[in-house]
Amino acid sequence: MTTSPAPTDLAARAFDLRARLERANELYYLRDAPEISDAEYDSLMHELRDLEAGHPELITPDSPTQRVGSVQKSSFAPVRHPNPMTSLDNAFGQSDLRSFEAKVNRALGLPEDTPQEYTCEFKIDGLSINILYLNGRLEWAATRGDGLVGEDVTANVLTIGEIPRRLSRPLNLEVRGEVYLARSELERINANLPEGAQPFKNARNAAAGALRQKDPTVTASRRLMAFFYALGEHHAVGVKTQHELLEFLSDLGLPINHEYAVVQGSQGVEEYCALLTAQRADVDFDADGVVAKLDSLGLQDELGFTARAPRWAIAYKFPAVEVETTLLAIEVNTGRTGKVTPLAHLEPRVIEGTVVSRATLHNKAFVRGLDLRIGDRVLVRRAGGVIPEILRVLPGGHVPGSEPWPFPANCPRCGHELVLDGAHHFCVNPACPAQAYERLAHFVSRGAMDIQGLGEKLLTQLIATGLVKDAADLYSLTVSQLENLERMGRKSAENIVSQVEASKDRELWRLIFALGVRFVGEKVAQLLERSYPSLEAVAQASATELGAISGVGPTIAEAIVEALADPAMLALIARLTAAGVNVASRVKAAGTALAGLTFVLTGVLTEPREIVRARLEALGARVTDSVTKKTTHVVAGEDAGGKLDKAISLGVPVLDEAGLRALITERTTE
Repeated sequence: MTTSPAPTDLAARAFDLRARLERANELYYLRDAPEISDAEYDSLMHELRDLEAGHPELITPDSPTQRVGSVQKSSFAPVRHPNPMTSLDNAFGQSDLRSFEAKVNRALGLPEDTPQEYTCEFKIDGLSINILYLNGRLEWAATRGDGLVGEDVTANVLTIGEIPRRLSRPLNLEVRGEVYLARSELERINANLPEGAQPFKNARNAAAGALRQKDPTVTASRRLMAFFYALGEHHAVGVKTQHELLEFLSDLGLPINHEYAVVQGSQGVEEYCALLTAQRADVDFDADGVVAKLDSLGLQDELGFTARAPRWAIAYKFPAVEVETTLLAIEVNTGRTGKVTPLAHLEPRVIEGTVVSRATLHNKAFVRGLDLRIGDRVLVRRAGGVIPEILRVLPGGHVPGSEPWPFPANCPRCGHELVLDGAHHFCVNPACPAQAYERLAHFVSRGAMDIQGLGEKLLTQLIATGLVKDAADLYSLTVSQLENLERMGRKSAENIVSQVEASKDRELWRLIFALGVRFVGEKVAQLLERSYPSLEAVAQASATELGAISGVGPTIAEAIVEALADPAMLALIARLTAAGVNVASRVKAAGTALAGLTFVLTGVLTEPREIVRARLEALGARVTDSVTKKTTHVVAGEDAGGKLDKAISLGVPVLDEAGLRALITERTTE
């Protein structure tokens, strides 16, 4: 059967789509400067695939549907991947996930509604990397490139502390993963840029730019991180499932994202995608979706690959978070650290079910880099699904005759001259009422100490009258002091004093969060309470110890150590403690039988690690990912690797699961 030639207009449309997608690939993969959103890219790719499916004669060997990434135009040396690096097909909703499972089952000769088992994990928005280890030693590292040939970035990868130069076993492996930049690290980099330098707009661009630096010291200064999740060839390593493969990589000393789950059927995938969609704002990295892979490596082998993607995996993309709107005004706010930040007021738009009417503009360089003017038509996204941010002015978006917005020279609240520090301007007036107000507003907020009744007007009055200078002063307020304030009766004053008194008994994590330590949100504060018995113990911990907590990491750990060593912070904590505010952990659950013990889990256990970890933490133990001299026990299952070797070398006691059960029984029956 012959295929009729495609109409001229369809051929022209296919040519136009290929050109636009090729430009998008080059900007994304090689220049790290994407000009269209993921949603726009996916829409163009879907249209081209549909055209080629209906008219196969339109398919060309260089079509973006037939390969991954962009043809190499790099100054880095080329590296041919031993096994091709493919991309992933995308799903945009429940129907796509169900269609994917039906297609898998048809290929396997099974009923379409047969529930398969999947391993699901965050799809990290970073830069794909392929590393070859020979006899356990890192031989080279390369970017994905066009999927067949990548760029040699070995020297830069060697600066990433998380990536081992030697594996715990002398194996020959081609290891795949994602290099990324933590959100907290992006904030640090942008805060320390020289005057006039344009801030990085997102973590992926900053990570990709760092990995392609000619000077590895520049790469090292940006503190890149990595997660690994695949091998070029898995048959020689003796694992049978995707989740076993992840733990195998972890035991070799490679970092993995432990936030993964094994689920049943497309329904399980849907539920897990919904969970991570809600949680993506709580992690310290950008994620643009969830990857679901058939857990059975045998079924993966049976299904194989298309020209550009595996048939056994799919990427569920988070809902589009970019919209067009109008910039109505710009105001400048002074925060609790004195940092002055411009804020955009926008024509309201709905993004992910939330009305967005404001967006952060970061600093003067960011505003100048975008050439923002009042009345501009702009593209806005919710960075990380939470913080609205202007991406760019749309073509032709300036209002005729408009002028660039002028950044103020003085603090908008106290009039003090602003000082430039790195990329940001600061008000250094210690008596600035804006800073005092912001610190107090954070301290009493619902997510922190949850002191109701202390709204904006009352806090402003308390500061203006001198009754309150910092959070500790709240605990010495009396009814008589409060009832003399404007619009404050005795009953209202009594209620506020009662609320302040009740806050003394809050959980420790709320106090930690309320102190306003940089990068420490509610989740990190909860991790600290689960890991330490008191605020004093947190303050005495080293950056290495804190960084070993899963979910904390080195950047946040350093910020915690720096903040809790500051004399002013120590004085505030001492006054809060003297006032009777709780500074002890309440995390006891089943008891404190294992309090003071630190465990590391390694190898394949008979129960999921999450369950074992939860059981240990419920008994007061700490569970970390790294073996150190302070580790008290290593629990080793089958095929335990580098962590077991390190435990033996350090003299750390090693338990099997029976030994762990015996220890728990002994401690809980004393």
